[in-house]
Amino acid sequence: MQRVVQPLTRLSRRILLLIFIAAGLVSGLAAVLFHRWIELSRRLFLSHALATHGPLRVVLLIAIPCLTAAALGYVVQRFAPSTLGANLARVRRSYAEDVSHLDPRTIAATFILTPLSLGSGAPLGPEGPTIVVTSGLSVWVAKTLGFPRKVLRGMVPVGTAAGIAAIFRTPITGVVFALEELFGTSSRSILGGTLIAAVAAAVVQQGLAPHNERILPAAAASWTHVWELAVFALVGVSAGVVSGSVLRVGAQLRERFRMRVPSVPLRFGIGGAAVGLIGVFTPSMLGVGYETTSLLVRGGGSLLFDAEAFGAKTLGFLIAASAGLLGGTFAPSLFIGASLGALVGHAAKLVAGASVDSSAFALVGMGAYFAGTLRAPIAAVLIVLELTNDYALMIPLMLGVALSHAISHAIAPLSLEEDQLEHEGYHHEAHAARDPLARLIVRELMGTGLRTFSRTTTIAEIVEATRESRHRFYPIVDEDRRLLGLLSGDSIARALREERLASTAGELMELPAVAARGDEPVYELFARMSAASIDRCPVVDDSDRVIGFVSPADLIRARFRQQEMLDDDTLS
Repeated sequence: MQRVVQPLTRLSRRILLLIFIAAGLVSGLAAVLFHRWIELSRRLFLSHALATHGPLRVVLLIAIPCLTAAALGYVVQRFAPSTLGANLARVRRSYAEDVSHLDPRTIAATFILTPLSLGSGAPLGPEGPTIVVTSGLSVWVAKTLGFPRKVLRGMVPVGTAAGIAAIFRTPITGVVFALEELFGTSSRSILGGTLIAAVAAAVVQQGLAPHNERILPAAAASWTHVWELAVFALVGVSAGVVSGSVLRVGAQLRERFRMRVPSVPLRFGIGGAAVGLIGVFTPSMLGVGYETTSLLVRGGGSLLFDAEAFGAKTLGFLIAASAGLLGGTFAPSLFIGASLGALVGHAAKLVAGASVDSSAFALVGMGAYFAGTLRAPIAAVLIVLELTNDYALMIPLMLGVALSHAISHAIAPLSLEEDQLEHEGYHHEAHAARDPLARLIVRELMGTGLRTFSRTTTIAEIVEATRESRHRFYPIVDEDRRLLGLLSGDSIARALREERLASTAGELMELPAVAARGDEPVYELFARMSAASIDRCPVVDDSDRVIGFVSPADLIRARFRQQEMLDDDTLS
C-alpha cells in the first residue's frame, strides 16, 4: 500500500507545483492588463481634462470624476454589489471563510470598473483590486482542475502574493504581504507555492513592461549623520499620527456617509465631485499617482510642492474612501507617506544644508506610512528595499516603520479593512478558532532543550558553558528550578565588553515580562506576549519550576507540523 500512496503523493505535489506556476503566470498577465486598462482609462478621461485651459478645465475636472463615479455607483449597486467596500477585506474573508466571496461576477466587475474609477481621477490605488482579481483567478485555476476546497483556500494567498509581485516586481514583498495580510500560513507546500507564483508573476510583469521599466521606479538613497536618525524618527512619528488619524476619521466618515446618503450613485457622485474640486488646485493628487510618488522618492519636489501634494492626497483619500469610490488603499499610502517624508526631508535640507538627501526621508516616510495604514510592517520594510535594491536605509527605515506602526495602532486599533470586517460580522477570534494552532496548549509547542543557571553563576562560567550553543535568554533558577529571572545574551555580551567576568547571573538578570503555563492555550499566550511586545518567554509549571521555553522557532515548527497533517489529509 505504501508503494502506491507515496508515488501518488509525489505526483499530487508536482501537479500542485505546476498549478502554482500557472496561477503566477495568469496573475502576472492579469495585473499587466489591469494596469494597461487603467492607463487607457486615464487617457480617455482625465488626460483630456488636464490638457484643457480656462473655465472648461475646472468644469471637466469636477464633472468627469463626478459623473463617472455616479455611473459606476449605479452599475455596482445594480449588478455587482459585492464589489462595494474594501478590496483587502474581501480577500481576507475569502481566505478565512469561503472562497465563494471571490465569485466570477466580483472578479469581472472589479477588473472592468475599477480602472474607470481610477482613470477618471479617484485618488485611490489599483493594488487592492488587482489582488481581488489575481486571488480570484488563482482560485479559479485550481477549481477548474478539480482540486479540493482546502487547496482552493490556499490559492488565495498565492494570488495575493502574485498580484503584489506583478505590480511592483517585488516577489519577496508579495509573499510577506500575503502572510501578514491574511494571518499567515506556514504550510510548506502553500508557502513555497506562494513564492513560486510571486516570482512567476514578477517575470511576466518584467517581460511585458515597456522598456523593462518598473511601475514605481525608485533609486538608492543615503544618510550620513547620526543626528538624521532623530529626523527619521520624526518621520515615523508623523506617519503614525497621520495614518492612525486618517484610519480613525475615515471609518467614522464612511459610516456617516452611508447612513446619510444611502444611494450608492449619489454617494459616489458627491465623492467624485469633491475629489475633482481638490484636483482643480492640486492635479497631482488625482488618480493613482505613481509618477508623483516616484518623483518624490528620487529626490524631486520642493517644500511647497510636498506640502500641497501631502495635504491634497490625504484629504482626497479620506473623501474617496468615505464615499466608497472604487479603488484601493495601497498606492495612496505610498503617495502620502512619500510626500510626508519628502516634506520633512526638504525642511531638514533647508536647515542643515545640501548634505541631506530628501529622497531618503521620502522612502522612509513611504514605508512608515504604509506600515501605519495597512498594518504590514515587515512588507513595508521589504518593499522599500526591493524597490531600491539598497540596504543603506535599513536602520532608519526600521525605526520609522516601528514607530509609525505602534502609534497608528494606538490611535486606530483597526484598519479600514478590519473595520469593514467587523461591520460585516467577521471577527478574527472566529478565524483563530479554526487555526490548527488553536487546538494546542503551550506544553505541546514549547522547546525543552534549554540551559538554566543559578543566580550565583558567574559570567565567565556562563560563557564557557554556552560556547557551543547560544540563545537570546537563559532562565535563572533557584535550587528547586523555580524561575527567578532571565539573563539576556545582550547582558552577557555587555559584561564581556566591560570585562566584568566575575559578575553573577543574579546581578544582571531581569524579571520576565511574561511567564507561560504549560497547560495554557497557545492563543492566550500569544495575546499576552503581543501585549508585552515580546516574542519569547519561559514556561513554568504550577510550582513556578521552569519546564520549557517558547520562541518564534517553536511556533514555526509547530505550525509546520499541524499544517502538514492537514496537507496530508488533503492529498490523501
